[in-house]
Amino acid sequence: MTIKITLEEALNKASLRLRRKIEHSVELLRSAEELALKYDSELGYWLAFSCGKDSQALFHIAQLAGVRFKAHFSPTSIDPAEVIRFCKTRYPEVEIIPCKTSIFTQAVEMGILPTMRIRWCCAVFKEGHGAGKVTLTGIRRSESAKRSKRNEVEVSGRKFSGDLDKFSEYSKKRMAKMMKHLNQDQFSDAKENEVRCINGKDKIIINPIIDWDEDDVWEFLNEVVEVPHCKLYDAPYNRKRIGCILCPMSSHKRKIQDCEEYPHVKRKWLEAISKIRGGYVVKTGILGLSTPPPHRYIKFGEQISAAVLGNPIHAQRDRAQVDSGTTGEIGGFAPFCNSPEKKLSEEQICEYIFDWWISGKAYDKWFAETFQPKLFNDEDFKQ
Repeated sequence: MTIKITLEEALNKASLRLRRKIEHSVELLRSAEELALKYDSELGYWLAFSCGKDSQALFHIAQLAGVRFKAHFSPTSIDPAEVIRFCKTRYPEVEIIPCKTSIFTQAVEMGILPTMRIRWCCAVFKEGHGAGKVTLTGIRRSESAKRSKRNEVEVSGRKFSGDLDKFSEYSKKRMAKMMKHLNQDQFSDAKENEVRCINGKDKIIINPIIDWDEDDVWEFLNEVVEVPHCKLYDAPYNRKRIGCILCPMSSHKRKIQDCEEYPHVKRKWLEAISKIRGGYVVKTGILGLSTPPPHRYIKFGEQISAAVLGNPIHAQRDRAQVDSGTTGEIGGFAPFCNSPEKKLSEEQICEYIFDWWISGKAYDKWFAETFQPKLFNDEDFKQ
């Protein structure tokens, strides 16, 4: 999407507060462009685009700055259809990077669902793109407590965080250290090809709108550059942020709404949970988990079955055995779950596990809140 407005015109249309922020963002982009061209002489910046309001603001501030960049959208296979359509129709110049696999298949292969603490989805589908380049992102400090600690210039893997001047110092020191270990031929070759301070999967990250707030973004889009935005921000959707369907970082309320609006995504997650429980696992013990993930979900299912259908006193006793490791079986609830009248269906168990997953709570907390009222109100337990 090309905007027909100059930087001078944009500054004149903006409020005094926004004008100063636009000027600073443009200055940062122009100052760092030489660095971007060192890593990609043809395209310059790698701009991370998501079709949300922040990435739109980033896209158009880069246009106003007149810097060289190429925008890329990295879908995860659970992006709302409205977002994909908006990107294709309004931003046809943005390159949409095709998914190598679906997030559901990836979850089954890894044997674990993405959670707030183990958010492998972004690592697999987004964060690897732009490696070895200077990447532009639309993150803002006011978005969250975690992002409030971010800075204008960073190197992935938390290797550096600061401003452009401090990055120049970091770069010189790193390159000097790298050059010191080269022999004469390697040194000459490195000097000729201008050795870089990052390599491999690392990337330099520039955050031009990091000090903007939400009002600044909307003023810039609606009143300065005057561009349309994705309809998910408007009624009846009224989303504050646009992202993946059932994103682990979204609120429980948002996830409930996602289930209502996109039931096919919930259905696919239920299928993935069932496959994980069935043992369709390629990798186990990921991220240092002591218990292989599929076994965790099997244990969850047995605990849930016992709480729903088993004797409440024995359910608590057997769950204590599982937690203490004194039971000889995964789950430890065979006496109460093996008979047909005392066993939930696979669909019911997967529904309970899905309910736990979207709650965003630790499993023990969710289990207690979901089933303890039943346990303590049961007449057998009172006796």
